[in-house]
Amino acid sequence: MNKHRYIDFLAKLAVDNAHPGGHQLTKAIIERLPIKKGSGVLDVGCGTGATAVFLSEQLDADVTGIDLHPRMVERAKERVKACDKPAKIIQASAEQLPFQTDTFDCLLSESVTAFTDVERSIPEYFRVLKPGGHLMAIEMTIEHPIDERDQQLIQSVYGVNGLYTEENWLEIWKRAGFTQVTVLPVSQFRKVTGDALPTYNFTSEIDEETLEVWLEHMHTMQTYKNILSYRIFHAMKTNAD
Repeated sequence: MNKHRYIDFLAKLAVDNAHPGGHQLTKAIIERLPIKKGSGVLDVGCGTGATAVFLSEQLDADVTGIDLHPRMVERAKERVKACDKPAKIIQASAEQLPFQTDTFDCLLSESVTAFTDVERSIPEYFRVLKPGGHLMAIEMTIEHPIDERDQQLIQSVYGVNGLYTEENWLEIWKRAGFTQVTVLPVSQFRKVTGDALPTYNFTSEIDEETLEVWLEHMHTMQTYKNILSYRIFHAMKTNAD
């Protein structure tokens, strides 16, 4: 089975803001970041470029978006062309970021890191952030440990290497070097975002496999609605002494 079926599904549907809370949550978490005119911002897993364009147009930030999927990169590049100050879009892996150490003021990861090898990607996030830099991540989280059968089933649907509790995530962030990590209250953000959904842009690329993956996703979300959730993490790279 193709491990990247779910990511391919998102690409075929050209999904914008493919994370819980949609664009409303994106705006809410960005407000928590000290982004100002000219701030260097890295959007990891930029997808169709929706967040990159928002950061560039609304905050006048110096935005770079990376994504590994060629279809997503193509769509994002087309999208940013209309901007007065277009974001830079690069095809690259979160596990091997093509940037020098201490490059960005802020980094965003919206339901992306869980789909990577977290022991490689998160240290890369830490490396490319400037001392004093901020990271904000929305990540798939399980409410408690589950048995192996359920874990394998969920992993097979989404093609992820592992499933992590809040405590697991905190350990991973801190192991990568982030000493200041806060879990933001999801309930508070839900008051703002409600049940906002991603935006699907239906294209001629929809095929039988796309519909099959969509049904698998919806069935999994319903079956594990009390287990599968998400957390919002805010981390800082402490200033060097």
